[in-house]
Amino acid sequence: YIFSITFIISFLFLARAIRVANKESWSKKVANLATENAAVLHFYVQDFRAGGGPNATVYMVATSSISETSPTDFGEIHVCDDLLTTGPGLDSEIIGKVQGLTISTDFQVSGEAMYLNFYFTTGEYAGSSLTMLGRNEVMNEEREMPVVGGTGVFRLAHGYALSSTYSYDVERLYAVMEYTLYVSYVGKLDLHLVRSSFKSI
Repeated sequence: YIFSITFIISFLFLARAIRVANKESWSKKVANLATENAAVLHFYVQDFRAGGGPNATVYMVATSSISETSPTDFGEIHVCDDLLTTGPGLDSEIIGKVQGLTISTDFQVSGEAMYLNFYFTTGEYAGSSLTMLGRNEVMNEEREMPVVGGTGVFRLAHGYALSSTYSYDVERLYAVMEYTLYVSYVGKLDLHLVRSSFKSI
């Protein structure tokens, strides 16, 4: 009786070990198929703040109790739906949109916490997106922020973005931002190869 129980327990541990080994083997096979790529993307963001004229693309949606008296507009939250263009002019080719939130989060300087999705609508990256999340000290000549993810072609993306203010029209509250993104990504896996790897285990 004791021998039977010992045999059953040993068998269960062995079966579990085999399942774990098979799972790890499949994971390694899939990982080997995920070749990392790299890209450098350069474009401009057309940013029209509400209050500067028609067709605004940025609106304030919330404030804090001290936003009106704060020299840095602390606590203001803006939501945007800006155009991405190949050049700084409004007549440049439109390649997508940047959508997200900017939040004034610094008491001393004009610093924003930014959550932005760059969504591409044309070209080889159409239907794909990149997500940028980080701190933007807007008065600096050049700002660096992390790229933390992506979709479509840019699955498992990571990298960084460099941003600068190309121009700013005070009367129209119209800014043109220049961006260069340096990203590594895996992209879309070949599902046929994944299935073949799974079957070979």
